[in-house]
Amino acid sequence: MSAPKIPVKCSVENCFYNKNRFCHADALEVNAKGDGIAISSDGTCCTTFIEGIS
Repeated sequence: MSAPKIPVKCSVENCFYNKNRFCHADALEVNAKGDGIAISSDGTCCTTFIEGIS
């Protein structure tokens, strides 16, 4: 089974994978911050982020 392919919007302008406000990483990983339990989007973090302008 292949992984799902969906467009992922990104507003982090200094991320290496951001091209025209969409994520172009081969894979995306989002984790909960802190204790590992998120109750809102504020409690999540994109750990695919790499600093740099592509």
